[in-house]
Amino acid sequence: MQLKFAHKYLLATLLSSVIFLMSLTVEAIEYDSEYFDSAEHQQLKQTSEKEADLLIYSNIAEYNWVKILDDFSKKYPWMKVNIQTLDMGPSAVFERYYAERSVNQKTADLIVTAAPDAWLRFIKKDGLLPYQSPLGKGYPQWSNPEEGLYTFSTDPMIIIYNKILLSESERPDSLASLMSWADNPKRKNKIATYNAAGHAFGYGIHWFTNNYFDKQEPNNILYKQLGSISRLENGGAIMVDKVITGEYLASYFVSGITVLPKMKQRGRSKILGWNLIKDGTPVFLRGMGVTKEASNPGSAKLMLNYLLTHEGQVSIGRGGLTPYREDVTTAEVPYFTYTNIADEIGEDNIIRVHYDPSEESIKEEFLDHWTKLYRIAH
Repeated sequence: MQLKFAHKYLLATLLSSVIFLMSLTVEAIEYDSEYFDSAEHQQLKQTSEKEADLLIYSNIAEYNWVKILDDFSKKYPWMKVNIQTLDMGPSAVFERYYAERSVNQKTADLIVTAAPDAWLRFIKKDGLLPYQSPLGKGYPQWSNPEEGLYTFSTDPMIIIYNKILLSESERPDSLASLMSWADNPKRKNKIATYNAAGHAFGYGIHWFTNNYFDKQEPNNILYKQLGSISRLENGGAIMVDKVITGEYLASYFVSGITVLPKMKQRGRSKILGWNLIKDGTPVFLRGMGVTKEASNPGSAKLMLNYLLTHEGQVSIGRGGLTPYREDVTTAEVPYFTYTNIADEIGEDNIIRVHYDPSEESIKEEFLDHWTKLYRIAH
């Protein structure tokens, strides 16, 4: 009897889950259909056809954009040769924008970058167009924190390690497992992470993660231990290379988009391994918005809206980043979805690197504390 009941209960649970996901998918697809059939969409297409090149400033590599631009230009053929993307540092995109606007030069139409503090400053300086996308409805509230500011992707920061130098039982899958290395002199300084004091991207990750673990444990022994054994870098690609060569045994908070698209390179997967961070995976909300000084606002809005559709989010996933629409499945993308990450480590263990004004207001105080833990001058 118990077995039959359990079987029926399992089937009922699975059926209710499927119905729930189907309802989300139908509702989301309806939003897409309404948009594509709308007068606004038709007007944006007509405007875009008359505009010049769409200029995008981002901290996303060219290889991440390839799939997105290819899919976008298939839907809007006149854009095929009319899009230029420039890859810069997370905050450098705004500095270039400010410099160009100060001398009335053409500048970015659309900005896509992972720099919450810089986005908040940009909004204060009145640089963001408060465009309300018709596709913003149906998304979680945290994905649209300010008028005109939307989330492009939700990219996890992961642990990477050298599979040859670490046995299977030694390979880290949590910050707690890395903390245990503090008791092993041979592993001290054989681990790396982003430098919060030298990199806006790294600062955001460490600020939110530190706060997360402070709430878990007020004395935050974990961060003290990690700081005592970690070396610091300013780029994910550098950490990957040094783990592969064995200079580091592992690195933590490495951007997944730096690692995963390159895992197919010959021999790399035999040396390099990776894991989500079980006790707290930072997920960066990569922001996007149309600039107030856009020379091609129609094309910029068309691109932003496309990136919020199911089709656009799948393109983002195909480019190696992480879509967060609930109707995007892991079968449609090569790596993660936000839902997939939550299912694997638990929603409570996702640390969203988002937009908190206090992040900027206490920056110096935090960095004074953090640099002492990580043994560097500030």
